Amino acid sequence: MLQLMTSLFQTERPLRSYSTIEPGIAPLVATMNRTGLMRTIASCEGHWYRGLDPYVAFEASMQIGSEFDRLLHEDTIAQLSQLFYHWRLEPYFNEDHDIRFRLSSPQLSSLYIWRPTRLRHDFETLASMIQKLGFQFKNRTIHHIEYACGADRSTPLRHV
Repeated sequence: MLQLMTSLFQTERPLRSYSTIEPGIAPLVATMNRTGLMRTIASCEGHWYRGLDPYVAFEASMQIGSEFDRLLHEDTIAQLSQLFYHWRLEPYFNEDHDIRFRLSSPQLSSLYIWRPTRLRHDFETLASMIQKLGFQFKNRTIHHIEYACGADRSTPLRHV
C-alpha cells in the first residue's frame, strides 16, 4: 500500500505555466492584486509530497513590504496568533535591481505533512491582513490629500 501511494506521488505531471494560478492560493493572489498595492509575479499553493512549500512572489514598494512584514511580525508575537504557521516576507532584487518580495512559510519545510484546512485558513487570514493593509494605506492617502489641500480637521472629507 505504501509503495502504491509513493508511486502515485512520484508520477510525472505536466509543468504548469506561470500564468496558471493554482486554486488553493488563487484567492490570496487575487486579493494581493486587487488592493493595487502589490502585483504578484509567481505563486505556488504548496505540494508537501513534492517538497514544494507555498509562496507568493510579488512587487510592492518598500513601504508596503515593511508594513506587511510588521503585520506578520505582530501576529507572530501575539498571544493568540491568527495564523497556524509562521510566515516570512523576504525582500530580494530582480535582474533589473528592482525590489521584490517573497511570502513563504519556512515552518512548512520541516513538517512531514501539512493540514490542508490550516493552510487554507492561513491563506484566508493573509488575504484579510492584506485587505487591512489596503484600507490603512487608502485612509492615509485620503488623510494626506485632505491636509495637503489645506482642509482643517473640523471639515469632513467630502466624497465626489
